[in-house]
Parts: sequence; C-alpha cells; structure tokens
Amino acid sequence: MEDSDREGVVADGLVSVREAERFLSIKKSKLYQLMDRGDLPYVKLGAARRIPRRALVSWAARHLIIHQDGT
Repeated sequence: MEDSDREGVVADGLVSVREAERFLSIKKSKLYQLMDRGDLPYVKLGAARRIPRRALVSWAARHLIIHQDGT
C-alpha cells in the first residue's frame, strides 16, 4: 500500500478498540483476532491499537448480506 493510500485510510480518524467493538457489535477478542489475522488494519500507538474509522466501515460493508427476496 502506498503512503497516499495509507493516509486516505486514516484521514477519517482513528477509533479505540472499545469504540470499534461498539461500532461492529462484536467482542474484543473477535476484534483482536481480526486485527491479528490482517483482516482489519490498525495503527499501533505505544501499547494501544487504534482502528481507522474507514476500515471499520469497509469491513462491515464487505460482510453485508443482502437477500434478493428483500428479507
């Protein structure tokens, strides 16, 4: 990923692990699993991890299931 792409991903801001848990409605252990597998990018600030807001929206959109029958 080029620097300009990286800057774009973080341009919308970073959220804490707790905020990401609430946004995705998943447990912290699942969130760390996604980050550790490389499925969800994060920024390391000392011991803390911050997740780009745009990455959360993108991840959720990739996992969105829409039934063709409207349900």
